[in-house]
Amino acid sequence: MEMSEIIEKVNSLNTIKKERLLTEDEFAELEKYRKLYLKNFKANMRNILDNTRVINEEGEDITPHKKGNK
Repeated sequence: MEMSEIIEKVNSLNTIKKERLLTEDEFAELEKYRKLYLKNFKANMRNILDNTRVINEEGEDITPHKKGNK
């Protein structure tokens, strides 16, 4: 599921939540999508951090070793 779809679903359920109490099924669905959003967000952020390089003024890659990577 794409992040845009997850965000749309979370926003939709939050809109309903502002109007009335969520049913148990709706609340469970909201929690499911929130967890899925966080999982995807963390994976995307980890990918960005893993692929970030530090280059000094001379153009040399001085990227320190990252935890979990060798």
